[in-house]
Amino acid sequence: MTRSSFTVRLLAASLLTAVAAIGAGTTANAADPACPFPTIADVVAFQNTAGADYLAGTIEPGAGCPTYGTLTRVDGTEELPVGDGSGFVLPLGTGSGEWYLSSFTVIDYITGGGSHTETFPPVAPYLVRVVDLTQIRSTSPDQYVGCGESVTVSGVLEGWTDATGWRPLPNRTLSVLRGSPDLSPASVTTNNEGAYTATVQAFDSFAAGSALFAGDDTWRRSSSFSGVQVHALVSAKVNDPTPAVQQRVKVTGKVVPGAMPVWLERWQDGTWTKVTDTVMADARGNYLLRYSPDSAGTHMLRVWTDGSDPESRTGVLPYWQEFTITAHR
Repeated sequence: MTRSSFTVRLLAASLLTAVAAIGAGTTANAADPACPFPTIADVVAFQNTAGADYLAGTIEPGAGCPTYGTLTRVDGTEELPVGDGSGFVLPLGTGSGEWYLSSFTVIDYITGGGSHTETFPPVAPYLVRVVDLTQIRSTSPDQYVGCGESVTVSGVLEGWTDATGWRPLPNRTLSVLRGSPDLSPASVTTNNEGAYTATVQAFDSFAAGSALFAGDDTWRRSSSFSGVQVHALVSAKVNDPTPAVQQRVKVTGKVVPGAMPVWLERWQDGTWTKVTDTVMADARGNYLLRYSPDSAGTHMLRVWTDGSDPESRTGVLPYWQEFTITAHR
């Protein structure tokens, strides 16, 4: 048994198990908001690793819930299953247009609303396209920059075939991301060596500087990882740098981007300690904090912003601004 035929049989067995688990009582539910049926844009197959002896396929975009379906030869002589996750396999050597997605089902496991099945004719975008792998090798160093600062990124777009191995792909258009709020990517074209360079303003960590190749009739889409980390910007101004003990002072400033959590910390006994409640900067980034010194002398303080996504530490990372006041009795 070849590896490809074994993979097809294994996928078919998994599919039968999934269908049995659904049960015979499911009904069509075309208007289910929990598990919407995707608007299928592409059915594509490729060698998912260099040198693989079968083609791995996927339906794009994927559904957010369990799925199954059927691929049919255009001449009607054979069928193959599409498993959960919208994946399928085809024999190596299959050509574009030989198979099509004849049916696809999305299962509502969230609300128990049944399933939604649609059938399709053997026309684009339901015809299987067979493409070759690509990759983008980033040659950019990791960078740590403030929100909105310019970064220069670079890399090489390569394509792989059995006959040539990896080789540069010249004169291909790539999109280089900046991040929110500037969602419009920069467009660059690879040179004769498949290389590109782009300078963009960085707004989101690990997104800004990422390059995307959309793919074409010959080549699979691909993207690069960005090591750019973007931190917030913080300004701080105190209305009275020499207050009396227990006199309340105002600390004002701006964070970029806006609408981020902000608080005040004091350096004491070898550590930074939070000394105010958390406030949320407004949409323009303006904030106001209040602090009352409890002792005479110099107080080393910092305004801390926790960034735009404190849980994942992506987006815009935390940052701070240090300053001092000198309290007197």
